[in-house]
Amino acid sequence: MKKMIPYYQKKKIYGFLFITPWLVGFLLFFVVPFVQSCLYAFQDLSPAPEGMTGEWIGTFNFSYALFRDTEFLIQCAGSLKDLVTVPLILVYSICFAMLLKKEYVGRTTMRAIAFLPVIIGSGVLMDILKTDVFSTGVKGAETAYLFSGGGLTSLFTAMGLSQDIIGFINNVISRIFDLTWRSGVQILLFLAGLHNIPSYVYEAADIEGANALEQFFKITLPMLTPMILLNIVYSVIDIFSDFGNSIIKMIYNMAFTNMRFGYSSALSILYFLMIGVVLVIVYLIMKRFIVQAED
Repeated sequence: MKKMIPYYQKKKIYGFLFITPWLVGFLLFFVVPFVQSCLYAFQDLSPAPEGMTGEWIGTFNFSYALFRDTEFLIQCAGSLKDLVTVPLILVYSICFAMLLKKEYVGRTTMRAIAFLPVIIGSGVLMDILKTDVFSTGVKGAETAYLFSGGGLTSLFTAMGLSQDIIGFINNVISRIFDLTWRSGVQILLFLAGLHNIPSYVYEAADIEGANALEQFFKITLPMLTPMILLNIVYSVIDIFSDFGNSIIKMIYNMAFTNMRFGYSSALSILYFLMIGVVLVIVYLIMKRFIVQAED
């Protein structure tokens, strides 16, 4: 008689099969290059006809980056300023997700539109947009004419508005596009978190006479804290790994323009560690506010 596989074992097998392509890609395109970069960081590499030749120099590349290359430290400090965008992304994503959760005609279309920047931001479409529309790259897309509100400047001037007000309006328009561009995944995660909140909790709150604002701060926001932490982590990594980031450009130019592959690898390792430290700090701050739902 053939032995039957228990249902929970089948779920484990199916789950493993689903993540197998990701595991293969992770090993080939992350683990292997990461190990190679770690080895390169301790060498002085130079191109040769037969490939790369390297001389082992120990921790010289790291000490040079930390104690002699002031440009790298300046760029690291400057990249930390981009983190001020994270709270704006979270607020925007929560508000948008709550709108998408409501029942109305065209809700599915609106959800697709909200996730559209994530689809556009990958693959061939992004390469086309970087070259044609977003001439300044992804990070500078908000300054492109199409999304900067520059076309409205003449109209605002004709209306007699001051340059300060016009500049403020243009900045708001640019910021809205930037938030929309960066919030696709966060909106999807918050939407999943909202659907995971039991409806009977809101029903009990209605019976107790709680208004919408009280329900949001007493029920919705606490129940979303795990998703808030997840979205903070995702947003931080997304901002630091943006190709328009000055450190990313510095690492890229150091390798493929200056041909200093060993030093470029050392910079990438240090940058990786800096991101890890930021994420640990975020976790230590956020873990005390996480609310775990009881079964």
